[in-house]
Order: sequence, then C-alpha cells, then structure tokens
Amino acid sequence: MRTIALVCGMGVAVYTSTVMAYGNQPGARPLDLLGHVLLAVAALGLAWWQRRPELALALCAGAAAAVFTLGYALALWPVPALIAVFSAIAAGRRVAGWAGAAFLVAMPGAVAVVRPETDVVLAAVLWALLVLAAAQPAEVSRTRRAYTAEVERRAADAERTREEEALRRAQEERLRVARELHDVTSHTVSVIALHAAVAAEAVERAGGPSEAAAALQVIRSSSRQALSEMRAVLGVLRPGSGIAPQPGSAQLPRLLETAGLPVRLDVEGERRPLPPAADLTVYRVVQEALTNTMRHADATAATVTLTYESGAVTVRVDDDGKGARAPRGHGLTGMAERVAAVGGRLTTANVPGGGFRVTARLPA
Repeated sequence: MRTIALVCGMGVAVYTSTVMAYGNQPGARPLDLLGHVLLAVAALGLAWWQRRPELALALCAGAAAAVFTLGYALALWPVPALIAVFSAIAAGRRVAGWAGAAFLVAMPGAVAVVRPETDVVLAAVLWALLVLAAAQPAEVSRTRRAYTAEVERRAADAERTREEEALRRAQEERLRVARELHDVTSHTVSVIALHAAVAAEAVERAGGPSEAAAALQVIRSSSRQALSEMRAVLGVLRPGSGIAPQPGSAQLPRLLETAGLPVRLDVEGERRPLPPAADLTVYRVVQEALTNTMRHADATAATVTLTYESGAVTVRVDDDGKGARAPRGHGLTGMAERVAAVGGRLTTANVPGGGFRVTARLPA
C-alpha cells in the first residue's frame, strides 16, 4: 500500500511540476510523447524500491538522466532517483546505491564542464549536495539497522547459550539423582524385598501366624513394585536407557491389593483411556493418599472412587481414620503440586462422622 501511494504521489508531483516549469523556462524542450514516457518511467520505477532497489534505482536514474540530457524543463523529476538511491543504500546494496549516486552527480557535472557558466556550475554543485544529502542518511540508516540486527543476533546467541548451559546442568543433575537411586535406594529396596521373601518362607515353615505371613507378602510385593517404578524413573532420568511404561488407572486394583488395609474401588461413569499425564497422576494420588492413611490415620478401611466425567476425571480416597489429626507433611504438598502440574485441583477435608478425604479433579 505504501508503494502504491509513493508511486502515485511521485507521478503527480513529477508531471505537475514539469508542466508548470515551462512557464519560466521558455528555452526548454517541449514535453512530447518521449518526455511523457520518461516522466512515467521516473515515477513507476519506485514500484520496486522495496523488493528490488537496484532495479528501481536503474529505472529512476536512467529516466532522470534522459530527461536532463534531452533538455526538458527542470522540475521534480529527479526526486524519484534520490528516493531510489536512499532505498538501495539503506537496504544494504551499497555498491549499487553509491554507483547510482555517482552517476547522478556525474550527469550534471559533465554538463558543467562543457558549459562552465556560473548558473550551470552552481546548479551542478547544488545537485551534488542534494544527492549526498540523500545518500548519507541512507548510510546512517543502514549502519543502524546492521547494528540492531547484530545486537539482536548476539542476544539470541547469549540466550541460546544460557539455555544450553541450563539443559547441561539439568542433565548432570538428573544423572546424579539416577546414580543415587540406582546405587543407594535401589539396593536398599532390593535388600528389603529379598529379606521379606526369606522371612515369609521362614514363617510359613515354622507355621507362624497368618497375619505375619500376609504382612511379609505385602512388603515383598510392594518392594518389587517399588523397584519396577524406580526402573521407570531411571529410564526418564537417563536418556537412551529405555523408558518403562508408567503406571496408571489400570494398575489401581493391583495397588489396592498391597495397600496394607482393606480398600474398595468404585468406578462411576464410562471408563475411557485417559491422557498419559492424567492417568499417571490418578495412580500417584491414590498411592500417596493410601500411604498417608497407613502412616498417620489409624484407619481400618478405605474407599477409592474413580469418576469419569465429560472432559475430566475425579479420583477420591476416603478412609475411616482420625481425619485432620493426621499430620500434613510433604506427601500432601507434593500431591497438590503433581495435580496442579497437569491443570487439576486437589482438595482435602474431614469426612463427616470421622475419617479423611482426598479429592483430585483432573482435566482429561
């Protein structure tokens, strides 16, 4: 739109000023068909001032040179050539721009050499100053643009370097945590699982109480599950080591069997596949809630309710323990952070008549 406005404006200015100039330049060549064509080329050449500034400069400067050489009336027809010079230099086409400026200066200069009259020489000098006044600001504009581009490039490089450094440090930290999990925690859990199995066999051989055998079996199963989940975490922390499938709502029945107290699972609504992040969060919420129940609530039973809604899934864990008297530690805080990370909301409250309730509503 700017180009069209510029071409139309220059066309009107060039043609009107040239026609009006004949009133005080009686010796000028009459504006014939060739003159009209040259004035049109001088203005229309600016149609390429943004896309192809060299072409715009060649057309405008060539038309201006022809109008001047053929002796038409002096008017505003050189202005498009000055605009083209500015555009070429500002766009970074310095060679073409300064070559066009030199051509525009040399054209009246040659006439001044042939006709060393005062008014001709003065006109040539003034014209050279006008060309310089168009070219020099273009050079300043080009330099400023180049400087701005360089500053932006360096800022982008610095930002990219900071991001790469942050990623490198994060990777180093992940590897450190993975080593700790593998070398310390994994070994400890493996020892627990091994000794639980040995103890269970010993109790069974000795004809010990069934409660002890059941408890040892729960310890054994939970330890194995912990090892399995730890391997999945190690797969995430160590790229290229392979990522084991993450648990989800489908694994809830197995989780409830190892909870250490009777837990009933109720499913409301039509089951459907959940997004991986939401599915994992459902499992972790139930896992952490039941862990808190076992540790702090003195509960004898619990209920897990999984409700499928339109665009969401809600998981609720109720127990019959001592409710708010249970300490609120890192477990509930971490649970709330995990739920918030997937865009959900966690609420906790006492159950009327006794007990504690954990509810998580997740978009899914």
